[in-house]
This record gives sequence, structure tokens and C-alpha cells, in this order.
Amino acid sequence: MTRSVQAALPPMAVKGTDAAEPRAASAGYGGQPQSIAMSLVVKDALLRHYGSFKAAAFYMGEMDQGQLCRDLDSGKFKFERLELCDLAGKASIVRALHEYFGNADPKARRDRLIRNVRRALDELAEDVA
Repeated sequence: MTRSVQAALPPMAVKGTDAAEPRAASAGYGGQPQSIAMSLVVKDALLRHYGSFKAAAFYMGEMDQGQLCRDLDSGKFKFERLELCDLAGKASIVRALHEYFGNADPKARRDRLIRNVRRALDELAEDVA
């Protein structure tokens, strides 16, 4: 995730204490509700992939650029709109979501590493045989 997006989100304060404490990634993006957290990650990925929200809005069924930004900022973005993106755009968004949310769970990370090692061993066994 880009630093500009992370810097734009304030840390959340815990009720009853003076100190600000960040929440876990599963609770949201920078302490934001989960729907807004995912929308902000998608917003950043769309901007990186398409270069502007105007282009992204065009590829998502000629959606209004202002409406796209409002929906992403409020967390009311409908993910079905992503079906209208080109394949590279979809891959970029999925990659961004995975980078932010995919590595938070240690068990999922371990399972993914084991799958990757097994896949590499299978490929090596095929090359030797």
C-alpha cells in the first residue's frame, strides 16, 4: 500500500484513554470500518492502474467520476462495478487487496508458503524425471 494512503488515515483513539492505538488489519484500514478500508485500498489501486479516476470511471461502465470517488470514500462502493474493469485492472486491484489484507493472518501466510514450496518441489520433480 502506498505511504500517501496510509498517511491520510488518522490513527484511532481507544475510548477512555488518552493514547492513540492502531487497530489490527482485520479491524479495518487505519482503524476505518472494514467496508471503507477495502474501498480505500481499491481507490488507491484504481488510481495506480488507470492513472486517474476519470479513466477508471470510464472503464467501469462510464460511471460518473465524482460518484466513483464519493462511493469509494464513504465505503458504499459496489464491488460488482469491478467486473467491468479490464483483466489487468482486476488483477491490479486483487493484488492490492492481497498485499494489504492477505499477509495479516499468520496461519494463512504459513499455508500459502507451504503450497508454494510444494508447487516448486513438484516442478523440480517433473524437471528431473
